[in-house]
Amino acid sequence: MLHGVAGWRIDDDLAAGEAVAERVARDAALLEAVRTGAAPATARVWENARCLVVARSDRRLPGFAAAAAALAAAGWPVVVRESGGSAVPQGPGILSLSLAFRPAPGTPCTIESIYDALCRPVEDALARLGVAAARGEVPGAFCDGRYDLAVLGRKIAGTAQRWRAGPAGPSPERGAVLAHAVLLVDVPLAEASAAVNRFYAAAGGARRCDTGASITLREALAAAGSALAGAPAPELGAAARAALLAALREATGCA
Repeated sequence: MLHGVAGWRIDDDLAAGEAVAERVARDAALLEAVRTGAAPATARVWENARCLVVARSDRRLPGFAAAAAALAAAGWPVVVRESGGSAVPQGPGILSLSLAFRPAPGTPCTIESIYDALCRPVEDALARLGVAAARGEVPGAFCDGRYDLAVLGRKIAGTAQRWRAGPAGPSPERGAVLAHAVLLVDVPLAEASAAVNRFYAAAGGARRCDTGASITLREALAAAGSALAGAPAPELGAAARAALLAALREATGCA
């Protein structure tokens, strides 16, 4: 059972036509539904149209409004997410995983244990595709963190989380957790990195990222000598999604 929690469901979210903000907002709604008991522990696999998803702390930057307007005009609408961290690109070629759950009674619940529950199915999915990933910081990568996943020393997946208090107050046993990962499957990294850097430059933030600090699944597969590296984008995306869903079914015990 993932993080000792029983009764998981897997939401293979293929909804199309929603606005980028609505896609992101589904995570907030899911977290609240799980917190109140209206929904079971849920693993959501989803994608979004091109956008830049930023943390709530980014809204405090002095030029946030102007930066958001400039990015939107350039085809990168800015959306604020529930989890922490910093700006992350989303769009075609980027696969997202969201875990929302109430910690099981008696099971230790820490930042580290939650990231472990989030990273394990992503690591397993990559392994099923022939790619070995390691956890750790990747200096220069967008939204760099201790629980990122890297291949050949370059970031292939980023992670973040948020805790929500339960009705009786702020305790992980009485609340709920949202943990989120993005997997770089087949995205133009130079363009995505440029969008992140443009946002922070316009907003008055000090963060910057380096294109060379990240790697896509396609690049990782090529380095591993996999024939899948040459597959058309839809085929590669479908393979990544299938591997992640299979890893989640095994981790959660879902049929």
